[in-house]
Amino acid sequence: MKLDKAILFIILVFAIHCSKAQTGSYTLSDDSLVNFHASQKRVYHAVRVEHRPRTDGRLDDPCWATEGEWQGDFIQQTPRQGQRPSQPTQVKILYDDEYLYVAMRCFDSEPEKISPVMGRRDDFTSGDVVGIALDTYHDRHTAFEFNVTAAGQKVDVMHLGAYEWDTNWDAVWTGKAALEDSAWTAEIRIPFSQLRFSDQQEHVWGMHIWRWIDRYDEEDQWKLIPIDAPAMVYLFGELHGIRDIPRKRHFELMPFTAARHVTDATSSDRFALGLDGKAALSSNFTLDFTVLPDFGQVEADPSELNLTTYEVFYSEKRPFFLEGNAILDYSVGNDMMFYSRRIGHAPTWVPPVEEDQELSMPSGTAILNALKVTGKNRKGFSLGVVNSMTGREFATITGPGTRQKTEVEPFANYFIGRARQDFNNGNTLLGVMGTSVTRSLKEEHLEFMPRQATAGALDFRHNWAEKKYFIDARIFVTSVAGSTEAITALQRSSRHYYQRIDATHLTLDSAATSLSGFGGQIKGGKQSGKLRLTGTLSWRSPGVELNDAGYLRDADLISQRTDLRYQVNKPAGIMRSWYVDFIQKHERTFGNHRITDHLNLHGYIKFTNLWNLHADMVRNFGKSDPRQLRGGPALYNDPYWSGELFAQTNSARKIFAGAGMYRRWVDGGEAGSVDYTLYLQWKINNRIFLTSTTKYEDLTDNSQYVTRRNLNGQPLYIVGQLDRKTLQTTLRAEYFITPELSLQYYGNPYASVGHYRKLYKVEKSLAKDPESRYTTFGMLSRADGLCALDLNGDQIPEITLADPDFDFREFRSNFVLRWEYLAGSTLYLVWSHNSSAYDYIHSSSIIDSFKGIGGIKGTDALMVKLSYWFSL
Repeated sequence: MKLDKAILFIILVFAIHCSKAQTGSYTLSDDSLVNFHASQKRVYHAVRVEHRPRTDGRLDDPCWATEGEWQGDFIQQTPRQGQRPSQPTQVKILYDDEYLYVAMRCFDSEPEKISPVMGRRDDFTSGDVVGIALDTYHDRHTAFEFNVTAAGQKVDVMHLGAYEWDTNWDAVWTGKAALEDSAWTAEIRIPFSQLRFSDQQEHVWGMHIWRWIDRYDEEDQWKLIPIDAPAMVYLFGELHGIRDIPRKRHFELMPFTAARHVTDATSSDRFALGLDGKAALSSNFTLDFTVLPDFGQVEADPSELNLTTYEVFYSEKRPFFLEGNAILDYSVGNDMMFYSRRIGHAPTWVPPVEEDQELSMPSGTAILNALKVTGKNRKGFSLGVVNSMTGREFATITGPGTRQKTEVEPFANYFIGRARQDFNNGNTLLGVMGTSVTRSLKEEHLEFMPRQATAGALDFRHNWAEKKYFIDARIFVTSVAGSTEAITALQRSSRHYYQRIDATHLTLDSAATSLSGFGGQIKGGKQSGKLRLTGTLSWRSPGVELNDAGYLRDADLISQRTDLRYQVNKPAGIMRSWYVDFIQKHERTFGNHRITDHLNLHGYIKFTNLWNLHADMVRNFGKSDPRQLRGGPALYNDPYWSGELFAQTNSARKIFAGAGMYRRWVDGGEAGSVDYTLYLQWKINNRIFLTSTTKYEDLTDNSQYVTRRNLNGQPLYIVGQLDRKTLQTTLRAEYFITPELSLQYYGNPYASVGHYRKLYKVEKSLAKDPESRYTTFGMLSRADGLCALDLNGDQIPEITLADPDFDFREFRSNFVLRWEYLAGSTLYLVWSHNSSAYDYIHSSSIIDSFKGIGGIKGTDALMVKLSYWFSL
């Protein structure tokens, strides 16, 4: 053991020494011209101005003609890396005490083909674009990026590391664009208050400037960052000359008012006043706070009928948790330490009611307040802290002459903390993270919930040899405490299933008042060049639990994965770029029971006409699923082959289309699936867009779990052969009156019908032969929503159960008017509709089910929200 530690220490010291020994030259490309341009150190000297320019995009202010220097000589990154651009570009940078001013002139020999397409904020697909990224910490790892489209649409993003971005970061700045006879121009005004930098008399920042020419799918750069570089920010050029910026303690406030009317409303929160704020604790760290927040999200979550044991993961859409949330990210595969949608979730307890009673439930948990501290100093120390309190929630039960309230969610406090230190010019990173959730359980019926849940984590990453190679290690521990009822329920939950009869390494402890566990991941390999190789080993112990503050898909899992890629970015013949991936996976439990083995071959081609093609092939060698029988023994799933093909046309055209098919063949022919996807986008003009995505799935599953029953004192597990058809469409219509004023519609009709052709008793759950694995029930009758099942052929029903057939329909939609009437100040007018129906009968046609969506009675809501941003 001592020898192993010594060897590990020597390797670490050697790797750090290698990274320190790197020079400024770039040698990772097999093209000497690319290496030459990437190795050049490019510097721009900004000039102070006395009279600030108007930010209107026109560049007709005197300072743009007389002050500072216009620089050009951009280099093409794609498609012909290292070559001269098809069109020249010039840039000039000025500043005063409060703002950084950036002007860009994008010449074009065919100005009528400039693409001034409007789009949503932070939409990178909107026509021609220019931008500037600033590494204000000069840590060669993080940066703030500000982009403007030819239509004047703003796109801002935060660089987090090696091709990791936070597109949800929204700063308050100004960006405008205009057209000239043979060019389009952009003007950007960035308040220094929106940047974070150290207190110095004169600043040196990393800087990257780029231009996108949409019709050519071409990117040009002021200082070349090779397309296959392992990271971006460490290859930035430099911005010099900014000096004597006055120190200020910046303070921002954004009061808001919101009104909401809901048909058949279940809560009384019809009107709200609140306050969001931001305070600069120093030049490096910022405090965000909110009091009585309105955390409604504008766009609805997509519809889904979940028949698995896994919780559906939904993306965060609430601004407070989106902005700056990247520093709090600690993801390990599909799992994460902080899943912000836990805060304000729907109430956990649903009280039982009698037939003559009605139940009115709140849709979410009220968030009383939230605080967030984020930032990074010049020494590479990053910090992110969130604390939020949620209030008690009550349901109302109404009956004949009675009306009572019962608590359905207790008061809770959420704390999340993350710190990370960069060393060695950002090549070495060491981080820690902790989370805590505390609930105040005052009612006996809520004792099924844990009182306290904590988690702690460490992470380490090191890059060497010009970031060509890397190693990333993460480990976390968790502890959950509560009543015996709460911990027993947790052990029996779908993430753990301690009651599995074939899991000899597990013991269900009904007297336990706590549960603890650990997890982690080690990942490393080669991340640049034509040939790339990555290996991953991850583990989750049986008792690990993240789902109070985070997201955990599986416990009791050890997985190994190998990723091999060969990538070519140089155009040749009809191919502009292409790559091939080979992926191998293996999974087993902590009891050393094999779960599955999996091979995947994936290819991608981008053609010179800007069409692209994806192809995918998978071989799964069978799966012994320890969760499919919901706490029963592991169930064997037959091996299968699958293939997928997806093609897309040129996205710069007025009509953009994508179509694909996925097919799965299960060994033995008893199961399989086919999926079709069709994507269409019509750019009616530069302001109006229509988009639709339609998906159809036809699935036959020969091992879909139905229920568990007891027969003669023994557990009996019932699965079935399910024929399921699903049809859904996502529709979007967008009209941009100006870059700041838009109308948007979103609609998502969804239908899924399922019919069980056969029902089986599980006999030998791990048998490879389906005939040995299952015994088919005789279906004596199927009427009035019930199935009478005969197991031994005597025509006498041993089991009667609810017919598992289903017909599920849902429609979610909203219409949004968004107006940013001043920088950072917004008016929202939102109408939303939600309707759903679940019938325990089988519709003979998915089309009939889909047509029936319009007849479902739903709930409509109208919301108005007005916010006003100002700074002190």
